[in-house]
Amino acid sequence: MAASPHAGEVGEPGAGAGQTSILFVCTANMCRSVLAEAIARRRFGARAFVFESAGLIEGGRPMPPAGVLVAGEWGLDMSRHVSRRADTRRLKGWDVILTMSRKHVRELVAADGELWPRVFTLPQFVRWLDEHPPGRHVLLREWIEQEGAQRPRSDMIGSSTDDDVADPIDDPPAAWRELLAELSREIDRMAEHLVPGTPSLSRGEPVAHS
Repeated sequence: MAASPHAGEVGEPGAGAGQTSILFVCTANMCRSVLAEAIARRRFGARAFVFESAGLIEGGRPMPPAGVLVAGEWGLDMSRHVSRRADTRRLKGWDVILTMSRKHVRELVAADGELWPRVFTLPQFVRWLDEHPPGRHVLLREWIEQEGAQRPRSDMIGSSTDDDVADPIDDPPAAWRELLAELSREIDRMAEHLVPGTPSLSRGEPVAHS
């Protein structure tokens, strides 16, 4: 699929005072990161969080038809999605950056070493919250800056089925359904830590059609 030369880029977040900003990143912003953004927006609702997504390659591409089809089963309209690239020089303002693979973490940190404490793969971050739950009324960015910097950088070497989310870009709908279910589970677990006591809005089930 050809990219548009005029596709936008994602840089500094547009978060306001008191809002927590979370950026999802994958390779092309055609599959994983944009679906994670959509699920997170629905899961967190109108609470004080800002979510966006971006890729690491040139933007301007739509989601593949199989992805649009399966997203629609979950009540997510991706028919007009156009991918965007992350401007790796202007990501310091994000409170947390969640990627879909260890490789993405390595690329972001190579571009800007100051991002290291705040960049995780999505599954890593959920496990990190399980193992190091933030206290009540703690500012997420301040907590991440302190706790996240202590992680061993060797955790980012190679690939891992525990840390990486598979890319379904050339796969049939079944793989996209697995992706949606996985992202939904991970984001539900993340929300249970960041907005405790709120009901799940996406429990890994597609929207029923009569």
